[in-house]
Amino acid sequence: MADASTAKRNPNPSSSETVANNDDLLNQILLYLPIRSLLRFKSVSKHWLSLITNPHFLHLRTTHPNPRPSGLFLYRYSHQIHPDFDFLSLLNYESPSKPPFKALTFVHDPSDLRILQSCNGLLLCRGLHLYIYNPTTSQFATLPQPPRRVLTPLRCFTTFYAYNLAFDPSKSPHYKVVSVYFSCGLPDHYELEIYSSETGLWSPSGDPFTGDVSFNLGVFWNGALHWISTSGGDSLYFNVDKERLETMPMPPIPDGWEERRLRYFRESRDHLHLIEIYGPHTTQFNVYEMERDYCGWFVKYRVDIDAILNAFPEMIRSSLDPSDLHYYQFVILDLIREENDEESFLVLHIPGKVIRYNFQDKSFRELFDVPRCPDNECFSFEGSLNFGGWFDAFEFIESLAYV
Repeated sequence: MADASTAKRNPNPSSSETVANNDDLLNQILLYLPIRSLLRFKSVSKHWLSLITNPHFLHLRTTHPNPRPSGLFLYRYSHQIHPDFDFLSLLNYESPSKPPFKALTFVHDPSDLRILQSCNGLLLCRGLHLYIYNPTTSQFATLPQPPRRVLTPLRCFTTFYAYNLAFDPSKSPHYKVVSVYFSCGLPDHYELEIYSSETGLWSPSGDPFTGDVSFNLGVFWNGALHWISTSGGDSLYFNVDKERLETMPMPPIPDGWEERRLRYFRESRDHLHLIEIYGPHTTQFNVYEMERDYCGWFVKYRVDIDAILNAFPEMIRSSLDPSDLHYYQFVILDLIREENDEESFLVLHIPGKVIRYNFQDKSFRELFDVPRCPDNECFSFEGSLNFGGWFDAFEFIESLAYV
């Protein structure tokens, strides 16, 4: 009979035991697992939990930036305090994954809780308070009120115009929120305040400035927030770390048009994209991409949806005159850049369906059937996701980021 010391030692450990007893090897394996698997593996043991939640491990997970969105949250119009969201999976169309949430119930907020922005896995939400929410881990943080709201004298009413989120986990585990508000005492001027998750504080930034841009449509890319002017004025970008405001060049507005016809403005895999569609009866349009040095935009993709119109004639509003700008019914939900650019595609919403359009070969296929909203509940203004009763789309990117 073997003695106790011999029984405790295994001269030929199994491969699983070798991995389990080697943290470096285990970390290398865990780094390549899907995030949802990592969330499940947290409950394997306290040791695995400590490995997965270790700041060094989380940093290694984010050294490969620009993850691909795994789905879209579609905000459905509702009179409820916590409106419903539909979820469109962009990973497995045949067997879509369970949605991370169907309503924003992560916190009890007596106000009308809404998503303002999605940025690299985190959601900026606003109700009575501002929140940063990670839908992957279900963690959230309540932000303090900006000082301007608390300290502004009663004789000077300050209106907060917009909030934008800036988060790049490949560079820092911390995020910033930029508040844009009307300047007190200076008509047609704005001022900025910045919240840092590293310090937990708000701080003023720069001098009052003018700008005819859509601050509520800010897009974070290349270390900066970008704001489009739809009126034809200067578009702006704000370098968050350097706290520097610059003018952003834009493609020229075609002759005969006074305003931009913006249909899409968003970032994908560290590329900034813009889509504008001018004129009725337009089935062809360009996707622009911004140069990293901001010297200008170039045409990245050319889109032709004529074949989609032939396949789905319900996209045509036959009750309207063909010269009407809303004659064709389609909304651009998202642009997905793949690692292999030949596989990059648009996600389009047409009445009753969601379509995938491939840039390279101009092929398309149905992804989902979606319910159409009743006629008396549809909204006809341009840019609304009115064919399904939706108002807006927000990317879902899986993330282990702490908030």
